Amino acid sequence: MYSAIRIITIIGLLSMSNTLYAQKTNNSSLEVGVLGAGDESLYYGGYGKFIVPLSNRTSHFTISFTLTAYFDFKGESEPDAYLADDIDMRIIPTVNFGYSLNFNKVQLNFEVPVGLSYAHTKGTLINERIGFERDYSNNEVFFNYGFSFSPKYKINNSNSIGITTFLPLIKDKAQSGYQIGIGWTKTFANNVYKK
Repeated sequence: MYSAIRIITIIGLLSMSNTLYAQKTNNSSLEVGVLGAGDESLYYGGYGKFIVPLSNRTSHFTISFTLTAYFDFKGESEPDAYLADDIDMRIIPTVNFGYSLNFNKVQLNFEVPVGLSYAHTKGTLINERIGFERDYSNNEVFFNYGFSFSPKYKINNSNSIGITTFLPLIKDKAQSGYQIGIGWTKTFANNVYKK
């Protein structure tokens, strides 16, 4: 009888420790990256994203907070005038509601970013035909939302590298367009995908 109790206790402890070790725990992560963006011309910039998982399941819902900034230093032109020495900037803070689908080494993230797009343009407006030149500055703020897809490859338990894409579902006057970039993700606590 004593041997049977010992065997049952050992089997129970082993299965319980194995279950605890195999449990997946999701932790918050920070992602930074570089991107290209735009509709009418190519912009260059970067982004930072703080991601919070909403459950401990392998595939789970997430909420994240992103700040994106990109720039265009090429002067814009129209038939009679052009903008020289300009800076064309977009700053886009968003809250992203998403779902993370996880496999062994691959993570697929689907998100709906909702936020604002701040557009700032500054330069010198020139019309050579009539000899006109003056300083130009314009600021606009727009509501911004769309769809984002970001596949990632897990290098280890706390680091991933991936591609991020964003397709706006609204067209604004400043043409805050699509975005595509590459990013590195650092997950806090090092126990995201234990096996």
